[in-house]
Amino acid sequence: MDRRLIQTAVFGSSDSDDPAVCPETVEELETFRREHTGETIWCGTKFEGGCGRQLATRLCTNRICHFAHYASDGSTGRCGRKAKDKDSANHLFAKAHLAAWLHTQGQTAEFSYPEPLGSAVQVELHDGRTLLLHLDRNRPVNWDNGSWEVILGPGVRVPPYVLEQRGYVQRIRFEDRPGGGRMMRLGTEHPGEGTTWDGLEDVHLTAQGLNTSTRPNAVRSPMPEPIQHSEPDMPSIVSIAPSRSRAGRTARQGDPVKSVVMHLDRAMRDQPDRLHAAVSAIQRLLEKEQSPENIGRLRLALDRGRPELERRVRHRQGILAQLRVSPTAPLLAEVTPLMRDLDVTAEERETVRAARVRHYEDEKASRLQQASLAADRQAREERDWFARTAQQQAERREQVQAERSARAEQARIEQRERVEAAQQEHAEKVEGLALFVLGALKKAARENRVTTWLEIRDKTGKRDLGRLTHQDKLAILQIVERRTPPDHPLWSAVLAAAGGDDALRLHRDVLLFLQRPAPDDDADLLVQVNAECARLRSQ
Repeated sequence: MDRRLIQTAVFGSSDSDDPAVCPETVEELETFRREHTGETIWCGTKFEGGCGRQLATRLCTNRICHFAHYASDGSTGRCGRKAKDKDSANHLFAKAHLAAWLHTQGQTAEFSYPEPLGSAVQVELHDGRTLLLHLDRNRPVNWDNGSWEVILGPGVRVPPYVLEQRGYVQRIRFEDRPGGGRMMRLGTEHPGEGTTWDGLEDVHLTAQGLNTSTRPNAVRSPMPEPIQHSEPDMPSIVSIAPSRSRAGRTARQGDPVKSVVMHLDRAMRDQPDRLHAAVSAIQRLLEKEQSPENIGRLRLALDRGRPELERRVRHRQGILAQLRVSPTAPLLAEVTPLMRDLDVTAEERETVRAARVRHYEDEKASRLQQASLAADRQAREERDWFARTAQQQAERREQVQAERSARAEQARIEQRERVEAAQQEHAEKVEGLALFVLGALKKAARENRVTTWLEIRDKTGKRDLGRLTHQDKLAILQIVERRTPPDHPLWSAVLAAAGGDDALRLHRDVLLFLQRPAPDDDADLLVQVNAECARLRSQ
């Protein structure tokens, strides 16, 4: 018996990558079995150490339900799987979800599973781009593998410098579905903001990047460039700043006014979350600047940046006001990039946090309500189904009972007809044999001798006389004596005179039927029989 609690497998064959998760409860497993009737389940070779043998579902009441290997005939080795929990099939579920999602995006791709199996999924898009889904939380992420985008699996840690340099990382997580299976969501993590999760139906793949709720017009950031160390064998994780050209460094070190103005231009163009820092830097420099020319340049820049910053603050506060009233998903998606601004207050952050909690609770309540309505609907449907089934079964039972009764009555009629026909046939046969017996008895009486049934059979050639029962013989003799007057001796005395026990018993039954005296003692009866035989000879 396989005592390991294997929770993951594949459908169809040992080399399949169609994943299966065994439900943990009895009710969900019974539903799982009904939904997958006729499908086989395997310890797939796409699992690290998978033996390729067939599995069965095991229903348990004292622990979780699980998959188990069929008994081995010794032809295969012991299964080498180490990971057997739900996460052991994450690479297969990720491939299945990504394939379905890419199909909705009008994309085709080839998938591969790098070694060790389960650690990653590599996606080669038809346009030449490569997505790497890194799942192994115990191995460092290879950011320098030529992938167009790297997506991190559940629990995979990211070095701070990567998040700081790129400004985001993409992640996935899995959520269990009732009755087996897992749902995948994609999230975007920003420095200091945590991760915002989206359903795959809300994520769009473009030539520039992956558009999510927090990055609706995403432009993919280049992969981070880790710092090189003198000790090549000692891995190190440090934050690095983006490389700057020598000309850029010289310009910023030699002209601080130009540096802050360029900072403002960049913030207004593509980094609006840095607008507050740019305006503050201009204000600080303006307080120290002595050159009228530089003061003019700074004031012009401030006149451009301050209205834009005020407009951004008003926009943020307007969204926050709407969130306090109705925390919807679009508003939360719109406010998330605004919360990266450096002038965001603790009160504003608390407003967003509370809105997210309230939105989560509202969604949870909505899901519970929908689940309750669905459960009520399902319960009604089940009640209706059971009622219809009970009615159909009752009607079927009545029909079966009526058919059974009709067949039984027909059988009784046919049996009665067969019995009557057999009785009629037997009576006719007895009647015919009685004529031959009477003739034989008269002849024996005339010849002054006794006879037996076997002798009569042999002389008449009627073989049926040798197969007669006591009752058949009695019936024949009753017919033979039917016209014998009460005061005349019986022809059957010729048979009884042989003196056998059966012959005497038969003659006594004939006397009783004809209501003639019948001595109880066989000797007395034999005397009476001989007397009747003498009377027959004298006739």
